[in-house]
Formats: sequence, C-alpha cells, structure tokens
Amino acid sequence: MTRLLSLRRPIAQLLSLAFLVACGETGPSEQLPPAAVTNVTGAPLSGAAGEALAERVVIRVEDATGSPLPGVTVAFAVTGTGASVDPATAVTDDRGEARTRWTLGRTPGQQTLTVTAAGSTTLQINATAGPPRIASLAVNGGNNQTGTAGSNLAVAPSVVARDASNAPVQGVTVFFSVMSGGGSVTTSSEVTNAQGIASAGTWRLGSTTGTQLLSAQVPQAGVTNNPIVFTATASAGAPVSVNALSATTQTTPVGALVTSVPSVVVRDAVGNPAPNVTVNFALTSGGGQITGASPTTNAQGVATVGSWRVGPTAGPNTVTATVSGLPPITFTAMGSAGAPVLIEKTSGDAQTSQVNRPVPIAPQVRVVDAAGVGVSGITVTFAVASGDGSVVIGTVPTGADGTATVGAWILGPTPGPNTLTASAGSLPSVTFTATATGGTAVQMLPLSQVTQSGVAGSIANSPPSVVVRDALGNPVANVTVTFTVTAGGGSINGGTQITGATGIATVNSWTYGTIAGPNTVVATATGLPNVTFNATTTGTPTQVILFNGNNQIAVSGTAVQTPPSVRVTDANGQGVGGVSVTFAVTNGGGSVTGATPLTDATGVATVGSWTLGNGVTNTLSASVGSLAGSPVNFTATSATQIVVTTQPPGNTAAGANFTVVVELRSANGSLVPVNGHQLTIGIQSGGGTLNAGSTLTTVNTVGGVATFNVNITGANGSRTLVISSPNIPSVTTTSVTIP
Repeated sequence: MTRLLSLRRPIAQLLSLAFLVACGETGPSEQLPPAAVTNVTGAPLSGAAGEALAERVVIRVEDATGSPLPGVTVAFAVTGTGASVDPATAVTDDRGEARTRWTLGRTPGQQTLTVTAAGSTTLQINATAGPPRIASLAVNGGNNQTGTAGSNLAVAPSVVARDASNAPVQGVTVFFSVMSGGGSVTTSSEVTNAQGIASAGTWRLGSTTGTQLLSAQVPQAGVTNNPIVFTATASAGAPVSVNALSATTQTTPVGALVTSVPSVVVRDAVGNPAPNVTVNFALTSGGGQITGASPTTNAQGVATVGSWRVGPTAGPNTVTATVSGLPPITFTAMGSAGAPVLIEKTSGDAQTSQVNRPVPIAPQVRVVDAAGVGVSGITVTFAVASGDGSVVIGTVPTGADGTATVGAWILGPTPGPNTLTASAGSLPSVTFTATATGGTAVQMLPLSQVTQSGVAGSIANSPPSVVVRDALGNPVANVTVTFTVTAGGGSINGGTQITGATGIATVNSWTYGTIAGPNTVVATATGLPNVTFNATTTGTPTQVILFNGNNQIAVSGTAVQTPPSVRVTDANGQGVGGVSVTFAVTNGGGSVTGATPLTDATGVATVGSWTLGNGVTNTLSASVGSLAGSPVNFTATSATQIVVTTQPPGNTAAGANFTVVVELRSANGSLVPVNGHQLTIGIQSGGGTLNAGSTLTTVNTVGGVATFNVNITGANGSRTLVISSPNIPSVTTTSVTIP
C-alpha cells in the first residue's frame, strides 16, 4: 500500500500541474479541499465489548485527484455506553493519514465510528463488539437454600459478572444447568443486565432428598469462580404412607423376644423417606411387653420398636404401629413353647487372684429358655481359653434352676489376663475374665546402673530403679519401695514409689551431694533384700587435656589405630566423670563415629573412631564448652597415593623374576610408614600372566613400603603393571617387554 501511495503521489501532482498550465497558470496553486476520506486500517474490525481494539483505526484524506492531503484536521466520534476514541481529533500527516484508538462500547453488536475531515467530509467505519470480557463470577443470591423435594425454592439463583476492576459487566451470557438431584430452572441462560446480574429464574428441586446442585457458567477462559455451583438441600414432605419394613408374621417361644423386631418406613408424596415422624407401637393382644414404643423415624424414614417380648401363653400376639392420620400397620407373633436359647453369666466374672491360684468365686452360668426360665439337665462345659490356667470338674449339668458351676478355675503361671468359656451345645458361649497377679514378693533386683560417676551437685545420668519379683520370677505390683540417700549428701526426688504391673519402681531423679566423693542410695521394701546404688563424684570440671591418640598415621578412608581421647579434670587434677565431649573433624576431610561421648569415672572420653580423609594434614578437635584447654587438637597423616620407587625392567625373559617397589605417600609426597596395608600387583595391559616369584602378588606394607618379586609368562611383547589397594587410587608402572 505504501509503494502504491508513493507512486500515485507524483503522478497526481503532474496531472494537477498540467491542469493548472491548461488554465493559464504557470506554477502550483493552493491545496485543494478534501474530497474523500478512506479507511486504510485493514482487516474487519472486531473486539470484546468495553475494550480497545487491538489495532489503531487509520484513515486517509484525499483531494479530488486522489492525492493525499496533509495538515487536515480530522474529528473522530463514537456513540454507545462506554465507547470512546483517543485522540478525538488529529491532523493528517504527509501521507494524508490520521490515527486514533477506538474503545468499543459495553453493548455487544455492531458499533460505528464517524470520521469528519475539515468539518464536512465524513466516513463511517463499523466494528463488531463481541461479548464483554469478564474477570470473575460471584454469587449474587439464592445459594445454600433449603426446601421440600419437588418444590420451588424461594430465591432465584443469580450471579454477578465483574471485570478486572470489579465493575459489573453487562451483556455476558450466563448458562445455568442442574448438576445433581434432578429438578429444573426456568431460565437456562440469561444475559447480564446493567448491574452485571444474570438469574436462573425459578429453581424447582428434584424429587430426591439431600443435596442438589446447580451450576452457573460463562463460555470464557480465565474467569475466576467459573463455574459457580449453587447448593440446595431438599427435605422430605409431609408423611402420606406407612409400610411394614420387618416381617408382619413370625413365631416365637412364649415369654421370649421376637427375632424380627417390628419396624416401619414412613414416606412422603413422592416416595422420599420422612424423618422425625413419631410412630406409636402398641400391644393389642397376647400380653407381653414392648420397649421403645414411640420412636421417631430416622433419616431413612425408619422407626423400630426397642424390643417385643411375647406373652406367657401360646397363641397370637399383636402390635400395631400408628402414625397420626394414616392407617395402622399390624404385626403378629405366634407364641410357642421353646427350648434353651441362652447361657447367662450369674457370678464369678471379672475377678483377680494370684498366679497358680483359684479365683475366689467359682464361675457360674444359667441356661434359660426364651421366656427367661432356667432349663435343667443341660450339659455345660467350662474350658480355659487363655492364660494357661486349668479347671476342676469342667463338665457340669444344670440344676433345677438352670445353673451350673465349675468346680474351680485355677489361673495360669503368668501375671495378666486369663479367660474361661462356658458353652452348651449350639448355644452362644459366654466368657469369664480374670486377672492373674504376681505371687508374694521374694526378691528385689536392680534395674539401673548400680555404679556410676558424675560431677558433684549434678543429677545422676541413671536414676536408681528396681524390679520386684515373686518366686517364679513374675513381676509383683503394689509393693512400696523406699529410696534413701545413705552417703554423700544429695537428695532423691520421688523417694517412695509403688511398683506397677511390671514390678518396677524408679525414682524421679538423684542429685549428688556438693562435695566430691562417694554417694550412696539404698532401695528398701518390707521383707525384701536391700539394693544399693553407688556413685563416685568429682569436683567441677576446669580443664581438658589430650590423653591419647595424637600424631597417628593411616591410609585415607581408614580409621586410625588408636581412637583419640581426652581427659577432663577438676582444679585438683582429679578426673571428672559424666562430662560430654564433642569431637569434630577440622581439616583434611574424613569422619568420626561416637562424636559426643561422656567421660568415664577417670575423666576420660574417647571418640568411637576417626577415619582419615585425603588432605595433606588431618586434624580433629575435642571441645568441652569453655573449659581451659578446649578445644584439644589431634593431628594425623593419611596415605593418599601409591608411588612406584623401583620400576620393572624394560626387558625381561619369560619366567624370570624381577622386583617392583612402591611406597605409600601423603598428599604432599611424604612417606607414610603404615604397616600391614595390603597392596596387589597385576597386569594392566598387554596380556600374559603375572606369577609370584619370591613374594606373592599381594603383600602388606612394612613402614609404608611394599616389595613385589614376580615374573611374567605368556606371549612376547610389551605390557604394563598396576598396583592397587582399597581406599587409594591405583598406579601403573612403566612398560616391561618380553623379547
């Protein structure tokens, strides 16, 4: 388009000049007035309602010859709510063009821009405004309502559409759709009004009770809360029917409970269960007894009588179930004489006795028929179910009153629960429980350390603890144990303890006396041997010194032979026990185990192990707070490389022995005189077989030096050897040739 304009401009100017010459003029005259305004924007214009078009509107003003007119004032005007142009006026450039930014009105559809040049010549440009763009949806009303299933809700569900500035957006189509529960809405889609609101109209709930859902959605991406889900709870209507849910006829032994308890279901007009409806059950013949005669229907519309025991006379028994305003339901049970149906526990349950002893009350049961009358002559078997106890006379017939009593129940040898079952044929068995306790306490043994060390005035690391047992070694509960300080001063917190089921008694804490020396606590219990706990205390720690394990050597990646240790002492040089020492690698890499040991009775603390790294120097520190001498530093040298000091000969005969010597060296090349480190020599390249000469192919270092005496057999030619070892990189020799 630009090239066409550039070509047309000189042609138009020549034509204009020719015209003037023909009229008797000799040169250019004044600029001609605007004759036409054309739209040169390009593609058809469209965008979202309420938003600026992506491209600026471009027009060109031309004179009667089609030449562009610069310097012409152009006015842009639009109509419609929210529509605007920027700028509203512009002056054409040297190509006769003027531009403006057009923001569409908020109403979707065709919109018009009017262009006026020099106050007279006009042009209308059309643009299509699509649905307005929104940023979010929100509930306006009608959410979380409750109504009767199948009825209309009171408030119409509605949403409000807003743009990014939270202003309501008009003209957006919102679609409403029932998601669950059935039901319907009168308006499945609606365009938002000037307040940005769209409504689903009337929401009629479905026929099922419970939660029902309705969605509101706009067909735009990137909209917050799209879709919005409305929730409504549908409840049952008034009851209109009652029906039997359990058997309406059955046969039951006289005086017994019926097996199928009368139960009904109440429903509303659309068949939904009706909850919270009172149902009255009443005995109408046969005598007997009912419990829970006026239950309320549950969420499933079901109401069930508590129990129904038929009368003592054979024949029909009836119960009616009535709901106000509805026909009653009648249940019938034929009473019949019955056999034994139940074993009841009458005495001897939930007892306590010592191990290997009988319970005080022999367990007894009663066998009854459906009317609750005892049945005689029924064989009852008492059997131990758990606890390894035993019974005396375990098979007993019921007497005239239906009772049977075991001869004796002897509990097992281990403290804890014991159980005994009583069964009779196919009747459900019953279970008796008893708890076996320990026998008479005969011994008290220490359960914690009986000797320990610590700092004077501190709390013992291992609080005194004992366990009390009977002659069979079972723990004995409820024994009072008294812990008393007998030497060294100090104090006990919780000095009187009662053993629990485990037979254990433990003080809360033992604080040593403030003067260094022996401390003693004695545990006593009536009739039992005493238990004595001793502790040796030292003064307050004042300094830490190196004790052992400095200036060692080892291969990188292995532990030094002697784990480093320090000694903590008081002001008098006496070792202080129970002090925490922290060991940490400070240089060279490597690692430690057991990094925080406590000092022993002599004040010595030893790290578990120190594995060296591959640094030139390996250092380890041992720190004890702010004590004098802390931290204590240990130094060690690690072997990190193998160096060949005697290479194999350049040429050798097959099978002829020769010597290769290597050394273990540190990172700075110094010999590390480690003894007993295993090195192996082998063929690296060139083939053949390496054989032991006066030494094996695997040897141990002596003072950090390993000497191999070997020979090679196999094909002639050149090959290299390799010396390898765990934790150290292998090294390759110079070549050796068999001619």
